Amino acid sequence: MRRQTIVFILLFLCMRCDRNRLKIEVGGYDFMYKGVMYTIESVTPNFLEGYNLLTRREGERIVLRGIDKEQDGVLDEVAIGNLSLEEAAVIYDQGIKAGEERGYVKTRSFTREFITRIGNDQMVLATYLLALGDIYNKLQIVNERGERAVAVDMGSDGRLDRVEMGDLDLERFQTFYEAVLTKGLNLQKIKDDEGLYIVVL
Repeated sequence: MRRQTIVFILLFLCMRCDRNRLKIEVGGYDFMYKGVMYTIESVTPNFLEGYNLLTRREGERIVLRGIDKEQDGVLDEVAIGNLSLEEAAVIYDQGIKAGEERGYVKTRSFTREFITRIGNDQMVLATYLLALGDIYNKLQIVNERGERAVAVDMGSDGRLDRVEMGDLDLERFQTFYEAVLTKGLNLQKIKDDEGLYIVVL
């Protein structure tokens, strides 16, 4: 199961001395919503998960800035402006649709995942190394009936912080998480980086 991320690329500003050096792709486009001009910009480093910005300007002044921290098409935060997150998300959704219609939206597969099975359940552990935000892990469990449960380890430290979806309580989820981490470490699909558990590419 691959997570699809949304990337907007029109303009490239890249540093390409060798494959181990930082490369950043930057792109963006403008769109109209209810007679007002907005911009969606994408910043995508090669070593980290990038982010998208929803921006509205009045002259040189930024009056709205929303952030999609994972480039997953979901606005996470309004950093500047007095719109609610829900109101800004509607604008962002319209901007994505406008970009799709104009051929500006590109999808890419998120590959920092470890997929395994415990009993009859599929386990998908993904690590997010955000350029704008912290490292965190997300564990998704899919049972044989196709029902999903999701929990998040915000510090990537091996302790789950919250359940985002499903009926499993945090303690039961933690048991599965520890089993997935152990299996991944043994298979060298997960590394322990000074107490941070990170799925390797």
